[in-house]
Amino acid sequence: MCGKDMMVRVLVDAREFANMVAHAARVLERDNPYVALDAADDGLAIGAAGDSQWSHGRVDATVLEAGSAVVSGLWLNALANAMPSGEIGVEADGVYLTLRGGEASLRMRVGDEGDRPAEPAAPERMVPVDADAYAALCGSVAPEAGGTRDQPVLASVRFVAAGGLLTATATNRYMAGRRSIPVGGVPDGEWLADADWVKRNAKGVNAIGFTDRMMVVDTGGFTDAIVLTAGQYPMVDRLFDRPGDPAGVAVVDRRALMDAARMLKSVCFDSRMGIIPLILDERDGMLRVRYAGDGQDSDSQGVRLLEADITGDVDVKLNADYLLTVLAGMDADRVSVVKTREMSPVLFEQDDSAVEQLVMPVR
Repeated sequence: MCGKDMMVRVLVDAREFANMVAHAARVLERDNPYVALDAADDGLAIGAAGDSQWSHGRVDATVLEAGSAVVSGLWLNALANAMPSGEIGVEADGVYLTLRGGEASLRMRVGDEGDRPAEPAAPERMVPVDADAYAALCGSVAPEAGGTRDQPVLASVRFVAAGGLLTATATNRYMAGRRSIPVGGVPDGEWLADADWVKRNAKGVNAIGFTDRMMVVDTGGFTDAIVLTAGQYPMVDRLFDRPGDPAGVAVVDRRALMDAARMLKSVCFDSRMGIIPLILDERDGMLRVRYAGDGQDSDSQGVRLLEADITGDVDVKLNADYLLTVLAGMDADRVSVVKTREMSPVLFEQDDSAVEQLVMPVR
């Protein structure tokens, strides 16, 4: 209930406070918008929970009166973003929460203690990870996940821990990405987490953990968790196996191929086309990337020739968007485009084998 227990008085940097509230507000639902503010020792913390996600953040603050308050996080987010920069006061008196700074003063009513967000069970252990490596892991595969909420398994990233490696895989059935990083201490297992959540919470992560219900990531300032996706993940691992005698291989500069794909994609003006197909083949010892328009766009044509080391038959037709997505998920200067055989997945590899990508050809 509202009352004297809902007391808080702190001084905090306005921008740090607004960033903390905005981070927490991402998980909120409009029918349950409440967050808990807790002031203790030398910090101010916020906790928020949605239908399947939970977030906890903390910023340094001068605590004048320790305590807690429950308020609408969506309302608080609007107020926090409206405050001027610099140090502000955050005060709750049991009835209202007030933000004061400079010449500004904004007030909102506090909620009931019964609306305090529930905290999920924490993993038995949070395992340290290299922040840059984890960000690369997520960035290489999450964009390949499906984008429809009616297929939650395909809209998820699969994490597998085994033998001291953490491997992430994602697919929408037309393209797929896979990457591994060394992580010691994660028990062997498999978990599915929503790809959008993985992307939003990929940067700055220095520890991860799993329970039988949730995945948790921690940056030191924020701890975020999501309920795991239920279901059986597609058996895509075998598709990454490179045959001993592929039909053809082209080793090419990754950025040059991306630039060519972007340029050729830009000449398509037929809005009825569901995809923009690009054809890769060999011409005079170079990799030819070309677009030949169809339908209303039949007069549009474009060609880029790229230096490449080519062996065998590399003639493939690929969705331009998928080609750009998989190349963006790689980080080597040069990549190998591997045509396994006709109408089979086209593999994209780099020398360090840190990341593997594949795209299904266009028929």
